[in-house]
Amino acid sequence: MEEDVPEPQMEEDVPEPQLEEDVPEPQMEHANDAGFPGGPMLRHVLTQYEHHVARRLWEGEDRGPLKVITHGLKLKKFSEVPVPHPVERWIRESGLLPLSSAYLTMVDAGLVSAFIERWHRETSSFHLPFGEMTITLDDVATLLHISPNGKFFDAPWLRDLYSRLIQTNQFECAARAYLLHLVGSTIFADKTHTRVEAKYISLFIDLARCRHYSWAAAALVFLYDNMGDGAVHDTRQLGGYMTLLQCWIYEHFPRICKWGDRGAVPAHLPRACRWIAKHAVEGGLVTYRQRLYALLLEDVLFTPYDDDRANHPFEDISMISGYLRCGGVSIPYLSERCLRQFGRIQCIPPDVPPRPASIDWVWQTTMQSSVSVFRRLYHVASFPGEVTEDYYPWYMFVSHPLIIPRSTAHAGTSSDHPSDHPSSVAHVGTSSAAHAGPSSSDRDRRTAELVRRGINLVESFSEIHEILSELCLMYDV
Repeated sequence: MEEDVPEPQMEEDVPEPQLEEDVPEPQMEHANDAGFPGGPMLRHVLTQYEHHVARRLWEGEDRGPLKVITHGLKLKKFSEVPVPHPVERWIRESGLLPLSSAYLTMVDAGLVSAFIERWHRETSSFHLPFGEMTITLDDVATLLHISPNGKFFDAPWLRDLYSRLIQTNQFECAARAYLLHLVGSTIFADKTHTRVEAKYISLFIDLARCRHYSWAAAALVFLYDNMGDGAVHDTRQLGGYMTLLQCWIYEHFPRICKWGDRGAVPAHLPRACRWIAKHAVEGGLVTYRQRLYALLLEDVLFTPYDDDRANHPFEDISMISGYLRCGGVSIPYLSERCLRQFGRIQCIPPDVPPRPASIDWVWQTTMQSSVSVFRRLYHVASFPGEVTEDYYPWYMFVSHPLIIPRSTAHAGTSSDHPSDHPSSVAHVGTSSAAHAGPSSSDRDRRTAELVRRGINLVESFSEIHEILSELCLMYDV
């Protein structure tokens, strides 16, 4: 993010977006695109895959774990400083007070790096073996207790702020300093340990209006943008709010890593307070890659907050589809690509839409209609993880369910790379000759495993179910 961001250019006449009643068909005119080995065969979705870390991993270039910057300890120390009552009142009014207790003091760099290797800026989602998932506005609102509703943030020129700042009294100045430090250590955390960009001062000029911003949207824009940078092969360092990312992983993938659970937290506290970070597993990034490779649908909680909706009501606004903005940075937010996280049947999503002329206008005027269209178009799932019959074949063509060759994944489970996660060994295989490439018996076992996985994901008596049933007979599954 740049320090000086010009005022956005607002168009006088902005055409109303066309909200379609029918889910668009996938764009088959891209069928002749040249694909990547181990990557997408069709390139119209992941248009930046050429520079992605996953491509280089498939080719044998491993950059290793990222250096992940975390501000948890800094925030913990700052939260111990006494806050006068008048200052606390301003902080509470801002809507940001929950952030002061939402932090992890440790970050698992291997875990975070493994997920970043599957993040794609173009779709704002993680591309996993079974489809896409993302961090939604509802995730942010639930984990952090900050509002997804409100206006987007603009960063005016700093010289315009000086005369207004000097007119404030001491308590208001103290509140501004506290809030600036708070957002700089959480939702706007960057790759530095000590600096906070001065442009964020403008958020706190009028403290009474702070709660009118969509803080959850700002958090997502900043985190998505940092993860997009982190997914480029040449990047070595990662900024962003790591507590949000790591707690999201704990919620949705409880079997993949070590964590501590404090149990239910009081309703006034962020749900992120439930989690305690633990030391990384043996094998680090390599182990986490294996576990992601071996993920089954039953290992994933698509809707982890269902038992806590009394304290954390679902945020309807998280079902919108479009773009979010914070200052001069905008990102696509595409709920239709991750329907299972909303309890819906995942179908082939439409192509990523172009950025509108005025993101703010679309956000403020079509929000409710967008949610209504979402509910009308996408059917409620009958079981977690349900997809349409054509989804997986489509996903195989446009994405990369695997980021390392199978032979590499098999080799990773040998004695050279121990794992304390039994299911990863069971799913990946333990052939002692795996380093030389899988034998025919290894391939048969893997094929049988995939058939077993696949037949449980499709509707009974469908054509795909019949094909998989016949394969079961062939492989004596």
